[in-house]
Amino acid sequence: MGAKGPTTKVSNAKLKHLIKLAETYCIKAEDGEWEVEPGTYQAILRAVDHVKTEMAKQDRQRRRTMNISFVQDPERREMVGQQNTRQKSVIEQAYDDE
Repeated sequence: MGAKGPTTKVSNAKLKHLIKLAETYCIKAEDGEWEVEPGTYQAILRAVDHVKTEMAKQDRQRRRTMNISFVQDPERREMVGQQNTRQKSVIEQAYDDE
């Protein structure tokens, strides 16, 4: 896999304004309200799809969470520890099956 090119950070709030502008352009062009160059229309249409896809990828990444509960009762900790290690072996087995 090749090296990735330079990256730029742009907030999704700013990208949403650009998407709205680009979608308006496309709608006006499709309705025949505006006469536009076909190459420009196609480029903007592809760019909107690309930006929406990238924004969706970022949303998925942000939603990753870990559910961790503190176990205060020392007697219960032993049972929870056994459950945790049992689940770990199932996960390890899944990796072994690949």
